[in-house]
Amino acid sequence: MCVASVSSGCNTHHEALLAVRDERPIIFEIQNIPPSFMMRVHEKSETALATRPDNFEGLENEVIKGEVSMAQLANLKIIANNLNACSEPGDLDLLIRHIVTGGQVVVESCEKEYCRQFLLAISNLLPIGCIKLATYKEQYLPEYSSRFNLIGGPHNMDIPLEVSDVIVFRVSPRDLSVVETEKMSLTNCVIEVRRRPENDGSSGPLPQIVKRYRDLLLDADVKDTILETVLRTTREGWMHKAKICFQMKHQLPGPEIFKYITGCGVEDRQVVMYWTAGLSDAYKQHVLSTIQQTRNTASGSFSATTR
Repeated sequence: MCVASVSSGCNTHHEALLAVRDERPIIFEIQNIPPSFMMRVHEKSETALATRPDNFEGLENEVIKGEVSMAQLANLKIIANNLNACSEPGDLDLLIRHIVTGGQVVVESCEKEYCRQFLLAISNLLPIGCIKLATYKEQYLPEYSSRFNLIGGPHNMDIPLEVSDVIVFRVSPRDLSVVETEKMSLTNCVIEVRRRPENDGSSGPLPQIVKRYRDLLLDADVKDTILETVLRTTREGWMHKAKICFQMKHQLPGPEIFKYITGCGVEDRQVVMYWTAGLSDAYKQHVLSTIQQTRNTASGSFSATTR
């Protein structure tokens, strides 16, 4: 039986939960793994938590380098307020939930620039490693269902019906006479939901991050650098949960993984599991090699004591 206990750095289970909540490294002892294991994982010198997306087409420098313009954040609030006021009830929650749990978002428009603005705006809701972006494709190919999670294209893209986990938006300018790219703005567009995913999650409770994002985007007082800071710290907090999830799932049975992630309800688990994809390959490899090394050491020590 696999038993997890908190080392002397956190004397009680309650303190362990507080440590995770406060984003402090937490040290576990699991099946005779020494306390130094988790500390070595957290102290690993790593310049980035996220890996470059497997597929990223269009405006790589704006997203890959982590540069968030105020225009992107302004567009994000425009999208949120538009869906909240002009769409069906719950469409804003549906969009956010769909994004943070790994669903595909397709944006159709007669102008590539509107697709670009929409997709770059909503990409701020994801860790960089979870973004697989194509700002514009002339047609939807079968492999795109798994290759991209954010994709733009022309009106009436032929998306196969068997692609069930997709939400499709249409962005239509109110003034068709605007042809200069620098003058195009989502402010002057109508945003419609053209297709909803088969499983929209409406029957269950919303993940906490969905409610957090929604409240931030609809708050008129939260904008510009304040919005950027709060979005970033929110992403970092959930990426921390994803790190613990990745570490635990390679050492504990599935049902026990989330016992050590505070503030993570059943409704949040899909978010955390999906966000482990945003961890860098270097980080994942370090965790796995450390686990294997520690197990080999423990096995060698056990063999020596039984001789």
